[in-house]
Amino acid sequence: MNSLDVIHKLRQRLHATAAAKPNQWHTGVAMLRFLALMLLLTLLVRGTAATTLPVVSVTAPYQGVVTQSFTVSGQISPGIGTPLTIPEGLLVEQIFVQPGDQVTEGQTLALLSLDDVRAEIEQVQASMQQHQVQANQLLAGQAADPFAWQQAQQQLDRAYADYQQAAAEGEADVSQAQNVLDAAHQVLAEVEGRKPQRPYEDGFWEMATPEQAQTEQDYADWEAEYATAQAAVQQAQADLEAAQEAADNATEAALSAAQNAEDSRNSAQHNYAKETEELAKSNQTDQAGAQVLLAQIRQEDQTLKSLEALQAAGGAFLAPSDGIVTEMALTVGADTPAVAGLLAANEQEYAVTASLTAEQASLLKAGGTISVMQEQNTGTATLEQVNDDLAQFTVSGTQWKTGAADITVTTMGGTTGLCLPATAVNSDNAGNFVYLVEAKNTVLGVQSVLVRLGVTVEERGDGVVRISGALSGQEQIVSASSKPLSAGTEVRIDE
Repeated sequence: MNSLDVIHKLRQRLHATAAAKPNQWHTGVAMLRFLALMLLLTLLVRGTAATTLPVVSVTAPYQGVVTQSFTVSGQISPGIGTPLTIPEGLLVEQIFVQPGDQVTEGQTLALLSLDDVRAEIEQVQASMQQHQVQANQLLAGQAADPFAWQQAQQQLDRAYADYQQAAAEGEADVSQAQNVLDAAHQVLAEVEGRKPQRPYEDGFWEMATPEQAQTEQDYADWEAEYATAQAAVQQAQADLEAAQEAADNATEAALSAAQNAEDSRNSAQHNYAKETEELAKSNQTDQAGAQVLLAQIRQEDQTLKSLEALQAAGGAFLAPSDGIVTEMALTVGADTPAVAGLLAANEQEYAVTASLTAEQASLLKAGGTISVMQEQNTGTATLEQVNDDLAQFTVSGTQWKTGAADITVTTMGGTTGLCLPATAVNSDNAGNFVYLVEAKNTVLGVQSVLVRLGVTVEERGDGVVRISGALSGQEQIVSASSKPLSAGTEVRIDE
């Protein structure tokens, strides 16, 4: 319902009241005029405000990273190229190319002395043979001689066998002597068990009968037999003690010999282990030396192949592939160095150099995307090095030419956070801040009002700022305005 409709309805209601209550007509007319005037004033104020309020664009904070980029002018030149290796010490007779020349595979770059080539082949072959013999000797290694230890072990085994034999023999001798003693004791006991009746006293011999005389004789015979049995026991006891002593002496002597043999064996074993350890270290050193010799042999083999190729070509040093000679290190009348020059392939990596400021150099070192543009050609470059204020890149392809080019470096921050357009962040003496747009009730109704909110700038980039502060990411933040702004200003959001 517009303003005219409101006035029309008020007028209809006033006429209806006048018809029903004539006395109230004048009061209603006055009220109608007052309301109409207020309505007109309100519409006038709103219309005026709508035309004078700042028009703002708003954005919401978003999660992202800050990128920074810069463009500098540089120079493209052919890459350094691949080294042209050549056997050293050969006389250079002629040179057929110069730096910058385009060459094809198999093209003669220089002519070398064929006599020098043949002599060098013989020398390299002799050196390879000598190094191979030395390497084989070192690889064979050395082992400790176990003869002394094995001999000592055999002597120890024999000594233990002698000890066991002496112990067994002594035990047998003692056992045999013990058996003799036991038998003598049995005889003595048997004789003692046959002891006859004792005879009469000596004074009664004249009166003895023949039977009594026989008894006396039997007793005398028994006494003699008993004495013999006792003597046998004593002798057997002495023999047993002698056998035991002899067995102990023999066993002790055998044990002492075994112990001496074991000491000798332990000493020989220790010496063998020590020699083994020392030789292991020596063999390890020899193995390392052999690897050095084998590496030399491999290098000499490559040199020999190169020399044989030169000999087959009549001393001509040929280009290994198509490309551009970027450097030539040969001199007529001088001997060849290890590297004859540099050959850059036609489809190569070109070198790009550019001068940078200190700030640009720091951004470049942080990493990022590097692109090169030369006329209509574009490509991605790789950073090789940054020295002071000079950066060197490489770019691949066949479309490049020697000359100027533009290098654009784009870096991306490593930290993710709330980001805003750079135009949304303001600064004054109090610091950095943004304007939030909030809806508030006023005498003219609900209006969009600005609220200042302080923020911290964490990182600046290409038109983007990463900030931190009391933001949730759902706010409406002013990114552009048609007029200067301040906190509390009512604004109109650009649709």
